[in-house]
Amino acid sequence: MLLSYPSGFCFIHIEKAAGSSIQDALRPWAGEKRSRLRRRLAWLGPLNRFGGLYRAVQFPEHAIAREVQKCLPTEAYNSMFKFAFVRNPWDRVVSRYAHLLRSKERRTSGIVSRMESFEDFVNWEIQRGAFQYTYVTDERGKQIVDFIGYYERLNEDFAKVCARLKIRAELPHANVSPHRDYRTYYTPKTRELVATQFKRDIELFGYNFDGLA
Repeated sequence: MLLSYPSGFCFIHIEKAAGSSIQDALRPWAGEKRSRLRRRLAWLGPLNRFGGLYRAVQFPEHAIAREVQKCLPTEAYNSMFKFAFVRNPWDRVVSRYAHLLRSKERRTSGIVSRMESFEDFVNWEIQRGAFQYTYVTDERGKQIVDFIGYYERLNEDFAKVCARLKIRAELPHANVSPHRDYRTYYTPKTRELVATQFKRDIELFGYNFDGLA
């Protein structure tokens, strides 16, 4: 997650949806300072609203919008341009699979590399949940960010973000997980498993197996 009070934006970082590239591009406008104290302050909730203490908060990398909303004064949260980027759930599962196979230093990489098939990974992954809609909605399911961009039209939608913020930034290629066309990984069974597990993401963001509906 990237939050900037001077530039007035809050980027909600959904994993495996170009979030690392977007953060790298926007970091010069964030004035971000990392510290253990700031990270702890993020979860003090209403206490952060007093005396401007909330400005010292640093949220976790993948903080969801509803937690940010709880920690900031209402006027501060409402005045910011809040946005996130989402990705086709079938493509996102394959991207995570490729990423974990390449990230040899991660404990989960060993778990994944020992799996016999992609189907095994899908069954393992859907137990994790990792829904995208939870990042951008409140407890009632209402969207609480101002803009949702799409990985499938990344450059176009990122340009809209820059125009809204009145900045000029270019996207680097960060944390890329190369793989062949995601559709080639699926059987009818695994395709349906993802469709069932991530039904809410698919419906809310307008996806089908081949991309945007």
